[in-house]
Amino acid sequence: MDRFMKQFVCGKKGALGLLLAGVILVAGSLAPEAQAQEFGRLQEMKDRSNVAYFYHAAPGEATVQVSVWGAPQPGIYEVSDTTALDELVTMAGGVPLEPRPDNQKRPEITVRLYRPKDAGRSLLFEAPFEEILSGEEQFRGLKDSDILVIETEQQTEFTWRDLLSFSSTAVSVALLIARIVDIRQ
Repeated sequence: MDRFMKQFVCGKKGALGLLLAGVILVAGSLAPEAQAQEFGRLQEMKDRSNVAYFYHAAPGEATVQVSVWGAPQPGIYEVSDTTALDELVTMAGGVPLEPRPDNQKRPEITVRLYRPKDAGRSLLFEAPFEEILSGEEQFRGLKDSDILVIETEQQTEFTWRDLLSFSSTAVSVALLIARIVDIRQ
């Protein structure tokens, strides 16, 4: 053993070091297991492994859980209880406001908010998204178990392709009837 090791193990410093190491080992075995802080009510969602859960609130802020359906990112959102509908829609990925590339009209988007009531749910709020976006309609006061439904309805125009499809079906049916009549004679 070299000189430094003899001093450390046999000297005063060595005894103090061994005592300190023993105290640390004993204290470490008696300490409770450390756990991470859980945000929101995520613990409640562990049983529902296939549900997307999003948390959007500052620590310590009062929150509500709202289900969002029909958005690009549907799921359960835990948000501040002061969150407005337009903010919640933004958190859920927004809505498609632009016309589609195949020259279809702009989609009609309706936002509906349902709240639990007795044995079912009641419609609490309904408005076209454009009115919410412009500030005409606004809703604050979300509560636990509210359901936000974003319904997108794409209006389609009757095009020459539709006419061609309809006419080819009509001709096929007419030929089938003609063959059936011809076979019976």
